[in-house]
Amino acid sequence: MQRQKRSFDFRRNMRMKKGMVLGLMAVVGMLWGSGLAWSQQQAPDTILFNGKIVTVDNHEVNEKIGTIAQALAIREGKVLAVGTDANVRRLAGANTKSIDLKGRTVLPGFIVTHDHPQDWNTLNEKIVRKVISDDQHIARYINVSPDEVLRQFPRVLEEAAQKAKPTPGKWIRIVLLYGKDYNPDWRDAISGYSGRQINKQMLDLAAPNNPVQVRWGFTGSILNQKGIEEVDKFFGEALKNFPPGATDRPFYTGNGYRYVEPGVIFTEDQITEVFRLGLSWYTGYGQTLNGTALYAPTTIRAYSKLDKRNQMAMRFAWSWFWPFRNDFFVDSYFTNAIVALLDSGSDHFWLDGIDPEHGGGCSVLPPTAAGRENNERSCSDMTYSLEAVTRALYEFVKAGGRMSGNHMIGDKEIDIMLDVIEKASKDAGMTPEEIREKRHISNHMAMYPRGDQIARYKNLGMMASGWDITWYDGGARNVMAVYGERGISQVVPRKALFAAGVMNNLENDRPIEYTDLTFFDIFYSALTHKDHNGTVYSPATVIDRQSQLKVTTLFGAYAGKKEKELGSLELGKWADLVVLDKDYLTVPIEEMRSIRVLMTMVGGKIEHLVPSLARETGLPPAGAQVELGGNSANW
Repeated sequence: MQRQKRSFDFRRNMRMKKGMVLGLMAVVGMLWGSGLAWSQQQAPDTILFNGKIVTVDNHEVNEKIGTIAQALAIREGKVLAVGTDANVRRLAGANTKSIDLKGRTVLPGFIVTHDHPQDWNTLNEKIVRKVISDDQHIARYINVSPDEVLRQFPRVLEEAAQKAKPTPGKWIRIVLLYGKDYNPDWRDAISGYSGRQINKQMLDLAAPNNPVQVRWGFTGSILNQKGIEEVDKFFGEALKNFPPGATDRPFYTGNGYRYVEPGVIFTEDQITEVFRLGLSWYTGYGQTLNGTALYAPTTIRAYSKLDKRNQMAMRFAWSWFWPFRNDFFVDSYFTNAIVALLDSGSDHFWLDGIDPEHGGGCSVLPPTAAGRENNERSCSDMTYSLEAVTRALYEFVKAGGRMSGNHMIGDKEIDIMLDVIEKASKDAGMTPEEIREKRHISNHMAMYPRGDQIARYKNLGMMASGWDITWYDGGARNVMAVYGERGISQVVPRKALFAAGVMNNLENDRPIEYTDLTFFDIFYSALTHKDHNGTVYSPATVIDRQSQLKVTTLFGAYAGKKEKELGSLELGKWADLVVLDKDYLTVPIEEMRSIRVLMTMVGGKIEHLVPSLARETGLPPAGAQVELGGNSANW
């Protein structure tokens, strides 16, 4: 009897357990059947509902963007649930903040794999004025037509020099900008004044006892003699160690501002605050992750400080870059030390590779008759690319490193780059899978990759980022003039890359923060190939807006090696997202540029919120664009 009772109890317990399992399966089935995906049974911090949640959860290299839902729940900075309004709102607790989107579109946060906010922030007068006054250094901004620049510059220089004269050694900084529309004709004309109508001798005469920098509205700068002396004091003997041919007086002209501004003109506290506001400013465009090389040690230190203080409004994947000393990578200790540090950092700031290569615009394509001289000049001296740069890339890749970016323009130098990566990987004994796991990235796609190069990219598991704004600002027009239709078909060839199954990424690489341009101007450029004057180039290579969205979100996460953490609105990923006032997927293409970013979240935290939506939701406005009087302060 006792044995029969135990047997009966066992069967009864098994039936009860089976019933519980079936009941749980039924509940899960009802949840999935009703359109709810969830990760844990806890009350969310925030719920966004009554919207169009574009998750971009299709990870294939095609135009399919995946699931579109009505609502999304966030807990502890991550996506807790995605589904229908009814089922997501059911998760709300007493302390959950629920936001009615009123039909608005939500996209994953925008990811840029190559841009220079640390270069552009100091061009933003609103940011600089917030941080410094004339008591620290004299800053003047001129944003007028080229002819007007010539009329105004002498007067502005004289006023600034007189203001600084009582304080010998005080810096004077004059910035020449290119218009609210980043006018490429203004850029070409005003930058052409460097060393001619605006020159060192003029600056020396006006301010013999004060250092002066003139900074152009993209790249480029000049210093007066006093400025050169101040730079020499700061960098000292390091200036003598640059290899011949690597650069020409790097800190005094050209892109030397990348070292002079954060290291000499601004104090460390000042530049750190400039960068803090700059990161916040970019969230106003919907950007949540940026990738770039950090040039100066003071720049690396400033961002590191912000990270440790939890003051980074968006995420930042940075590359090691010291272009004038590629011989560093000949030292095996240095190279292996950098490789060992790859991927180290935090959720907001991490080292993802090196940027070892800087080349020119040499192409194997035959030039047009009008472009022959330009082509010969581009291909005349590739010594630097073939020697110092190639050696640096070879040593780093062989040691197991990752190229996370470079500055290559022409397809000829891409041939060299691919040869080096293939040889270094082979010499290191890497398997094909180990090579692909590196996800090497090249930047710009100014006129590459060719079809045969795309096949090599795929074989190596490489990606390429491209500056779609080149269609707008005259870059494509210049390629057309030198290489004709064949050359223009190689400009940012996203369509060919998609067809081959090769991921490609978004670049900005222009100082849009002092302009009225937004990321939707960049998208418009990508989707129309129109230049500043409305001329269309290479319409056959235009891609669709769904593909461009994947380029801007999910594929960027793969570039940062963070596809499991961000890039799409999937369960357990960081809630990096943007709320728009119009539907990106359906708005007429000619209205694309009018789309506004109303809110940006990074890790579930609101980093940008325009006044209109703030009033609607009962939340405080947020973000540097709003707080400092940018365009979105009026939205």
